[in-house]
Amino acid sequence: MGKGAVSVEGGPSFLFPERLAPRAPAPLPVIASDGAGRLAARDLVRPDNWQPGEWAELISGAVGEWAMAVHDHTPVSICFSPASNALAAEAGTWTRADFRGRGLAPAVAAAWWQRERRNKQLLFYSTTAANHASQSVARALGLVPLGWIWTVR
Repeated sequence: MGKGAVSVEGGPSFLFPERLAPRAPAPLPVIASDGAGRLAARDLVRPDNWQPGEWAELISGAVGEWAMAVHDHTPVSICFSPASNALAAEAGTWTRADFRGRGLAPAVAAAWWQRERRNKQLLFYSTTAANHASQSVARALGLVPLGWIWTVR
């Protein structure tokens, strides 16, 4: 083993159930990665935290399904598939800081689930131990605790 520092992080992982509990309508319009959504996404202002190439891959559907809450032609909350294979996909969420706490992340995650469940047998959601906001998304959706994911660097 080298002399470099080792970092160990962990966090909970959850499974999406067969059905999600009914939810109140999202507080903002939500578009998803169907044909109309992909067309609409071309006219959106790319969030600063997405590089042009990765944004193009996302909105084209090349990296899997996605859903976005939109305000003033700008995505303010996104759920996408950062990791997937032929059988499973993981939900990744991002919400702009000034739009957090409004129920957008559960809304876009539910819309992502609606799209992705047609293609995959297993859908999951994981986060870090310190990300309490992300854990609250899992609780709001009624996701089933799966276990703890560890990352060693």
